[in-house]
Formats: sequence, structure tokens, C-alpha cells
Amino acid sequence: MEIEIRTILVPIDFSDNARAVIEWAAHLADEQQSKLVLFHAYHLPVEFQQLEGAYLPPDFWANVKAEAQESLARYEAELRERGRSVESVVREGYAATAIVDEATELGADLIVIGTHGLSGLKHMLLGSIAERVVQKAPCPVLTVKAGRSH
Repeated sequence: MEIEIRTILVPIDFSDNARAVIEWAAHLADEQQSKLVLFHAYHLPVEFQQLEGAYLPPDFWANVKAEAQESLARYEAELRERGRSVESVVREGYAATAIVDEATELGADLIVIGTHGLSGLKHMLLGSIAERVVQKAPCPVLTVKAGRSH
């Protein structure tokens, strides 16, 4: 059986682990001549939206999206300089759902996503985006553990 990986979706949360996730994805893309799609999803937690008197400036979401696009563009430029086929996508939505939806829409062959290594109560309260993606993804998922670049 031959495995072809034409498109790799790379969700980025701009954490310290982002660079390691990108390097793993880039390495695999080199081996398979794959296209990389850097992806970021943003949303405002329901708890914040329900705060009485919570005020968001009218351009809040436009600024959030623009900052995410600028950050992804920097990663994209670095990858292009190294000869890689890459594009960036920024979407509004709950991260796990948006990642799965994007992978489905793209027909991604692989998702390379970072984990944060939370355990115990923190994991129970915060959950894991990567864990939800692994459960729901339409394709294989490679998880890159926080603090590990190889």
C-alpha cells in the first residue's frame, strides 16, 4: 500500500509549540512533496459573551483576524523561502470544529497538530483541542507533543 500525502493541514495556535509543529509538517511535506495549509481558528468563549456589560470595540474581530493573518504570513514566508508550497487560512469558530471542517473541505490527507500536555484537573476543565480533532478528523492526525521538536 502506498500512502500519498498531498495536503497537510497544520493548525497553529501561536503557542511556544507552534515552531515544532511547523517543522514536523515541513519535514513530512518535503518527503511527500505535499502542500502545507497553515490554519488558525479564533472565537470568543461563550462565558465571555454572556458577561453583563462586556464591551468589544466594533473592530475587535477584524483586528483579531488581521493579527492572526499577519502571524501566519510570517510562518508562510519562511516556508516559501525554503521552497515549500504553502498557504494560510484564518477562520472564526471553535478550534476543534473549525479544524475538522477545514480538513474535510480541503480533502486534507494529514493533520499535524500540537498538544499542550495538560493533565489532571486542567485537562478535565480545558479539554484538549488535539484530542477532539483526533476523534473527529476525516484523515490521520499526527500530534506533536509540547517541547519536542524531534
